Amino acid sequence: MTRGLVLLMALTCGFTVANVYINQTLLVSMAHTFRTTEVQIGLVATLVQIGYALGNLFLVPLGDRVERRRLILVMLGLVSLALALAALAPSTSWLIAAHLLIGATTVIPQIVFPWAAELADVRHRGNVLGKVAIGLICGIFGARLLSGIVDAQLGWRAMYWISLACMLLLIGWVRWKFPRSKPSADLTYGALLRSLGPLFLKEPVLRQACLSQGMVFGAFSVFWTTLAFLLKSPVYSLGSEFVGLVGLIGFGGVFASPIVGLIIDRKGAWFANLLCLLVVAASFLLLAISGNRLPVLLLGAFLLTVGTQGNQVACQARIFALSAEARSRLNGLYMVSTFLGGAAGSYLGVLAWSHGQWSMVCLTGSLMVAASFGGLAGRRRKQAIG
Repeated sequence: MTRGLVLLMALTCGFTVANVYINQTLLVSMAHTFRTTEVQIGLVATLVQIGYALGNLFLVPLGDRVERRRLILVMLGLVSLALALAALAPSTSWLIAAHLLIGATTVIPQIVFPWAAELADVRHRGNVLGKVAIGLICGIFGARLLSGIVDAQLGWRAMYWISLACMLLLIGWVRWKFPRSKPSADLTYGALLRSLGPLFLKEPVLRQACLSQGMVFGAFSVFWTTLAFLLKSPVYSLGSEFVGLVGLIGFGGVFASPIVGLIIDRKGAWFANLLCLLVVAASFLLLAISGNRLPVLLLGAFLLTVGTQGNQVACQARIFALSAEARSRLNGLYMVSTFLGGAAGSYLGVLAWSHGQWSMVCLTGSLMVAASFGGLAGRRRKQAIG
């Protein structure tokens, strides 16, 4: 696997995953546009993640059966349509429905990740996954940064048109540069879906990874969904530009992912998993104690990001070692759990803010982090990363 292809995969993941996160910085402006409440507009962030979970359940498994480059091109066309619907939304219900479609069709990174694992040398798989994850992290936090700036200057709808233009450019790029893949499973679509339940029940490591990252990503979503409310509250009284700039903190994950990849290759994915969970737990401790002090808030955001993104790489390394023939289905099930946790976190975060503001937000996130340690329960299994 060449460095050029790793870079292309990382960039593709980054530009596409951004579609799931641009809404988080825009929620306050959307609420003003449609004259609705924080809880109601919070459904935008919740439904986009539910859509992402549904896409992982019903579309990502196709990566085991369908030529992946063609599948990615189809998905890029569909997400372009969904972005246009969001940009043109005349009402809150329209906007929420559009985000459900955006989430369902933006599962392209979860088609790319198993492909990268398949193409990578077994001895360096953790390193390759860590490098591809860099693109994912840049997309997640670059989306927040750019959307905050665009919202302040041009309004929230402009961000969706910009994202649409990026998807159209990607269509040409993927068609030109990506190689063709060979399907690993000779199953009908129905058989693929029917195999998901038995696969989930058969693999305890898969269930552990689902619980671990599902709860961590839920806590992550609790924080980032409510951050705009905190920074625009009287405690800070900051505008959209600064909310977007806080997204720069998230780029700390860029450094974490390749380091976690090296730890996986040398110490094992289970150890990396544990280390990342401890970092996430430390972040919420800081946020709960001194969230009203900006430097501490930024440090907590940095640690939360590093831990969450590193844990994703560690969990994926654990599940990709289970079965070469079922990597897309394993990843699909894993990401369903991850984004169901994220959707729950987004909803519970807004609900916590509306009832107890920042202290309740931190309590909610901390409980989800505590639950994530259940993903390490049971006897540690030594796994070859292959």
